[in-house]
Amino acid sequence: MWSRIGARRLAMGSAAAALAAKGAASCASSWLEKAESVEYHESAVQFIERPEKDWIEVSQRNLADSLADWTTMEYESALGTLRSAYRFPIGVMTALKGHFVAEATSGLAGDNSSMRMLPTYVNQRVTGKEAGHFFALDLGGTNFRVLRLTLEGGGVVGPIKQAKFKVPDAIKRGTGDDLFGFLADSVAIFLAKECDGNPNGNLGFTFSFPTKQTALNAGNLIAWNKEFAASGVIGEDVVSLLQSQFEARGINLKVKALANDTVGTMEASAYIHPGTVMGVILGTGTNAAYIEKTANVPKLGSAPTEETVINTEWGNLDMRKFMNKYDQSVDAATDNPGFQTFEKMISGMYLGELCRLSIIDPQINSGFSSGCSAALGTAFGAKQSFPTALMSTIEADSTPELSQAASALAQHGVTQTTFRDRVLLREACVCVSTRAARLSSVAIAGLLEMIPATQEGCTIAVDGTVFECYPFFKERMEAGLEDLLGKDRAHAVELVLAKDGSGVGAAIIAAIADA
Repeated sequence: MWSRIGARRLAMGSAAAALAAKGAASCASSWLEKAESVEYHESAVQFIERPEKDWIEVSQRNLADSLADWTTMEYESALGTLRSAYRFPIGVMTALKGHFVAEATSGLAGDNSSMRMLPTYVNQRVTGKEAGHFFALDLGGTNFRVLRLTLEGGGVVGPIKQAKFKVPDAIKRGTGDDLFGFLADSVAIFLAKECDGNPNGNLGFTFSFPTKQTALNAGNLIAWNKEFAASGVIGEDVVSLLQSQFEARGINLKVKALANDTVGTMEASAYIHPGTVMGVILGTGTNAAYIEKTANVPKLGSAPTEETVINTEWGNLDMRKFMNKYDQSVDAATDNPGFQTFEKMISGMYLGELCRLSIIDPQINSGFSSGCSAALGTAFGAKQSFPTALMSTIEADSTPELSQAASALAQHGVTQTTFRDRVLLREACVCVSTRAARLSSVAIAGLLEMIPATQEGCTIAVDGTVFECYPFFKERMEAGLEDLLGKDRAHAVELVLAKDGSGVGAAIIAAIADA
C-alpha cells in the first residue's frame, strides 16, 4: 500500500495561491534552464493538514482502480506490474537505511565502500555575520552559473546578479581545456555585462562532481558523472585548471574556496538558519553533505578541529539488491554502468527515463488502448525522449478529464488518448516519483541516525528542481521520514528550500576563508 502522508500539507489560500503561481513560473524557468537574475530569499510556502482523500497516491489509486474492466485483464495487469515494480514498503526502507548507514560508516573509516564520504576542509560553522562582496561559480550539471553577491551580515544576503550558461554536450565530452576555457569565457562575458569590466575579487567555486580535496581551495577530480566526460581532468586539481584559464584571459579573480553543491546549499541555509546540519541536492543529480564529528572519521587521523563537513557522494550508493528491471535497464544504458545507482533511481536526469521504459514495456504498454499504445512506442521509443518535466506536468494535472496531460502528450506526438490511458500514464508517473521521494527520505534518515545531536530537531537545506518543482515530492519525503523516524521526531525535522543555494554557499565559504 502507499505510505500515509504526514500532517504538513500544502494549502492554497489567496496569499498561498499567489506564491504558488510565482513558484510555478520559477519552476518553469528551471525546467527550461533559462538565464536569469535573482534575489536570494526563503521559501514562503506554508504546510497544513489535508484530508486523506486529497493525497494523490490515494486519489490516483482509487481513480485507476475505478476504471478497471474485468472483461479484459490488460489494464489491470499493467497496474499490477507498475505497482509491484515500484513498491517500496517500510520493511524495505528500513533494510535500505541499514545498508546506507553501514556503507557510510565504512566510508568514514576509509574502508571499502560505495560511498566515498569525502572530507571537505570546511571546518568552521557559518555565523551569519560574514559580510562583503564576493563572486561564486556553480558547475553542477546542465548549467554553469556565475554570481556576484553581497553578504550584508545579520544573516542577510543582498541582491544577487546572476547569469546562467548552458554547457554544450560537445564541451562536456571534449577536453579539459575546452571545458575550463568555456567556464572562463562565461565568467568573462558576465564580468563585461554585469560588472563593468574585470574587477578584482575572491570567489567560491561550486564543483559538483566527486572530488578529493587537499585544501579548502584545492581538489582533484575522482570521476565524472551526470554525462560529463571531459578528458584530461580526472586526477587533476580543478581549481588550478580554472585559475590557469583565468590567468590566460587576464581575469583578476582568485578562487578562495572549492565546494560541492551540497556543501554550498548547507552553508547558504546556515547563514539564515543556524540549526542547519545537512545540505541535499535533488535535481539533475543527487547528493548530500552534513556536519560530522571528526572523532567519527577515522580516516582523518588526528584532526585539529572538533567537526568537519562531509560530502557523502550518496548518489553512488550500491543499490544492486534494490533495483527493479527498469532500474537495471537505465543503468546499463549509461556511460557509467554499475556506478551512481542510487542517483539513477532518484534524480531528474533519470526519472523520465524510468517512466519511459515502464510505459513501453509490453506488460504495461498492453494496458493502453491500441492507438495510444502504438503512439507511445513511436513518440517515446528513443532513449531520454520522455522528460521528467512531462512527468511533472502529468502529475500536476487536476482537471477532471486530465486535459492538461492530454495537451502535453499531444505536443510529443501522442494525440489520441482515452481518459483511462491518461490515468494509467499518471499511475506510472506517481509510482516512479513516489519511490524516488521515499528513497530520498531513507538517505536523510540514515544520516540523521549518524548525528545524535539532531534528536531534538534540525533544519535540512534542499535545492534542486525535483524538490522544488515536482508536485508533492516534498510531502512524500516527509511521509517517508514519518515512517522511519516516527511522527514526533519527523515533525522536528524541517526541510527548507535553499533555492540556488549552492552558489550562494560557495561565496559564504569564501567569506569564511577570507576572514
